[in-house]
Amino acid sequence: AASSLDVMQQNSSKARAQIDTVLSSLETLLNAPADRLRETYDRYDKDVKKMNEYADAIRENDRDLRKNGNAYLAQWQRDASNVSDPELRALAEQRRGQIAQSSQSMRSTLTSAAGSFEAFLRDINDIHKVIGNDLTPTGQANVKQTTVAQTAQSEGARAKSAIQDAEQAIDRLRSQITPTN
Repeated sequence: AASSLDVMQQNSSKARAQIDTVLSSLETLLNAPADRLRETYDRYDKDVKKMNEYADAIRENDRDLRKNGNAYLAQWQRDASNVSDPELRALAEQRRGQIAQSSQSMRSTLTSAAGSFEAFLRDINDIHKVIGNDLTPTGQANVKQTTVAQTAQSEGARAKSAIQDAEQAIDRLRSQITPTN
């Protein structure tokens, strides 16, 4: 479980950094002179695709974490029920309960982060489609005036903050289940 948490944290950290990259390339695209529209769009296109790759990796990590986390806790419960000493069995069950609660708290934080992240992804992908189909100064000006484009920075900041909260929740759970050296 700890290695799944490590991978998820690495991917979420990369995604958080990529949000800044996407927002920067979007800002450049929306303010580019007409003779640089293609060049700035190509950069935005590349950055949006990379953002979507990170999003896919995080979704996969989340599925793995849920599956492996549930299996980990179920195995722990089976093992605890086979402990004959009542005091040790109670200790194992209590600790498993604490880890299950921390795991649930982390999942809740991840769900919240996923919602913010998905909203941001939807917006940057919508901008990508619309401006990609009308890569002209008029298309650029029209997209720049939309609420979606005007709020992209704040949506990105909200997504980054939610992802950072999720990373902290992952850290807390990892510290509870990782042996110290």
